[in-house]
Amino acid sequence: MTAKPFDMTARLDTDLILIATPTQRVLHIHLRAPQAQARQQRTPLNLALVIDRSGSMSGEKLAYVRQAALHVLDLLDERDRAALVAYDDQVSLLCPSVETSPASKSLLRNMVQEIRSGGMTNLSGGWLEGCQQIAAQLNGGQNVARCLLLTDGLANVGITHDEELQFHARQLHQRGVATSTFGVGQGFNEHLLEGMANQGGGQFYFIEHPRDIPQIFAREMGELTAITARGLEITISLPEQTSADVLGGWQHDQQAARLTIRLGDLPATAERDVFVRLLTPPQAAGSDRLTLGVAAAAQGEDQASLTAAQTLELRYAPDEAVRAATLDETVMKAYARVEVADRATQALRLERMGRRDEASASLDVALQMAAPFFEEKDLEEYRSLSEKMKGGLDEAERKLNHYSNYRRKQSRGE
Repeated sequence: MTAKPFDMTARLDTDLILIATPTQRVLHIHLRAPQAQARQQRTPLNLALVIDRSGSMSGEKLAYVRQAALHVLDLLDERDRAALVAYDDQVSLLCPSVETSPASKSLLRNMVQEIRSGGMTNLSGGWLEGCQQIAAQLNGGQNVARCLLLTDGLANVGITHDEELQFHARQLHQRGVATSTFGVGQGFNEHLLEGMANQGGGQFYFIEHPRDIPQIFAREMGELTAITARGLEITISLPEQTSADVLGGWQHDQQAARLTIRLGDLPATAERDVFVRLLTPPQAAGSDRLTLGVAAAAQGEDQASLTAAQTLELRYAPDEAVRAATLDETVMKAYARVEVADRATQALRLERMGRRDEASASLDVALQMAAPFFEEKDLEEYRSLSEKMKGGLDEAERKLNHYSNYRRKQSRGE
């Protein structure tokens, strides 16, 4: 298919860098997915519903999960595929991946209604079984493959280490299987579920009240059925000896001077902002500037290739000129918002570990640096959080703040 452009803008806080010493610069990349084509049939879905049925899910939670799962099935048709997995300490493949014909949907609905709560939480086993069902039906990348993992508890059976689970999420995403995670109530590990979604190319949801489960599943399905940019990747060609730090938790890797950032799938007209901190080297003999290449690529509707590219230049200048340079206020305001949200997430992890003063101090440092570009109401919100950290947060406060910062980091709204 002929490559088509889509909206991408790359900007620097300023293009001036110091001659004799390394210089930190901020790169802001803004992307917007294309509108859906008129009369365009959506891409088929290849889903797995992976449902925690551990003892803590009994009663109201499981009732709303059943309702949400039934809603997902209602939105599928014969183009799509679905698998159903339930887990406690044991993993049950209730239905392998099947085409969602009226007959199989009826079977799946009956199985959803029969799910009952049980014992511990083998999150890894249930999730990997769901991903395996999806992976067997990838159809050469012709469908949107997504595992929907819902849990209200900690991974306490099977693989239980955050880093290992996130590693598997990353590997699966690179094979074409994405993961969205749904944490219900107060008992789950928000850092694990966000990390699995970030590395897995999906979304993380905090469901504060069980009654919100159907609505949030509907939001995820609404986005899945409206995707117009699949497998979105940003590639940055870095100048020699320039280092880069990606904010926001996006999956990324770097090989030599090539930095790749993977944003997953975007629904029609969705926007994402990505920030990269650059550290440029001192001036080399015979060079008065550095060139930075930014490119984005995704698969659009009808398997069309979507591409965009831009070249930026960083110019060496005397110290006084660099220090007097006017920074792009739009870039810096958006960057400060993501930088503080990143630091707040790290601080919340420290607070959970009991390192309360360290958590508060870390957030305070970030706020001091961001203050010139922050609105007062946002500063007050974070100052209040920092103060609360000193005395310790309860689970509701931890999760609400964590989720708010996740949304800010990845420009998903609040």
